[in-house]
Amino acid sequence: MANKEKITIKLNNLKFDAQNPRLPMRLQGVTDENKVIDYMVKYGNVTELMLSIGETGYSEAEPLLVVKEGTDKYIVVEGNRRLAALKLLNDSELTKVRIQSINSVVSGAKYIPEEVPCIVYASREDVLDYLGYRHITGVKDWGALEKARYLDQLYQIHIKSTPQEKIYQKLAKMIGSRSDYVYKLHTALKLYNKANDKAYYGADIKEEDISFSWLTTALGYYGISKYLGISESNEPSLDTLNEENYKKIFTWMFFPGKSVVKESRQISDLAKITEYPLALERLEKGSSIEEALLYTSEPSDAFIDMLKKAKQQLKQAKEGIEQLSEEPPEAKELIEDIERLLKTISGGLEANFGKDNSNSDLLQQLASDPETLAQLKKLLGK
Repeated sequence: MANKEKITIKLNNLKFDAQNPRLPMRLQGVTDENKVIDYMVKYGNVTELMLSIGETGYSEAEPLLVVKEGTDKYIVVEGNRRLAALKLLNDSELTKVRIQSINSVVSGAKYIPEEVPCIVYASREDVLDYLGYRHITGVKDWGALEKARYLDQLYQIHIKSTPQEKIYQKLAKMIGSRSDYVYKLHTALKLYNKANDKAYYGADIKEEDISFSWLTTALGYYGISKYLGISESNEPSLDTLNEENYKKIFTWMFFPGKSVVKESRQISDLAKITEYPLALERLEKGSSIEEALLYTSEPSDAFIDMLKKAKQQLKQAKEGIEQLSEEPPEAKELIEDIERLLKTISGGLEANFGKDNSNSDLLQQLASDPETLAQLKKLLGK
């Protein structure tokens, strides 16, 4: 067989790729096509693809990329979502997910292809070399985790013939990217796999719930890399990983009910917090990322920031009074608490930084001692 050739193959002879990076970890290596199709229907917008194929037929311009297995079977390395759509058009009972929608699409389909154009490659490695550019920087962009998994597959293939210190430069050239990005992506995958091995540290989440790109972004900040104990070298290694700190980072970023990072821009705030022990302590004790961030400044700056934030929130509360239809039951109690806090803060500032409190202290002592005060009055009278 030549390096590659284009032929038409019947659907029954096409198999899903058990190493498909689009599949979550729990389905990696799974050969049960029903489970794969169920996942594709849930998360791969397969019904929309079925509608398109059923209405216009299958385009010759988008052949599946396959490698041969055995005498007449082929593994689809590229095009698994299209394969799922085609198989469901021919047999809607392959899934138990969204049955009504699937049956509706099948009943209205004008075209139900039983065979599909494919390009047969000599080896999986040949397909991967092509897909590296196509999916990571090309026209069909993948998610960060999918990119990382394909990069890892490329890494495992080319590390056999490439020196360690040059592997990321080579991979970067293959996919049209930068070597530092490839390195971070591969390191982030190792971190993700660590969390996966630890069952996400007890978090009740699935792979689909994790924004993998956040891990890559986080590794771009010196504070977080240092906090994790990861130092850049020729090969991403977790040998020096501070796993207790990684568990905290993972919790703050992804753990339902415990996460403090709500959007990607806050990762830079988290990185800053990791460089200040007092700010870290506040975060560990349950403060929000905004509150902990206040402790990354000098104490006086943090104090002023807190007062400014409180002032702004009180101003917003004042402006919201006219929107009320009745007095909130807790309002008076909260206002009284705020007044007490203000007196305490004001008193503390006066006590600690007043010009001279000695006279004030003396008068307070005299006021609490009537006998001494009476004697003082007699002396003053004389």
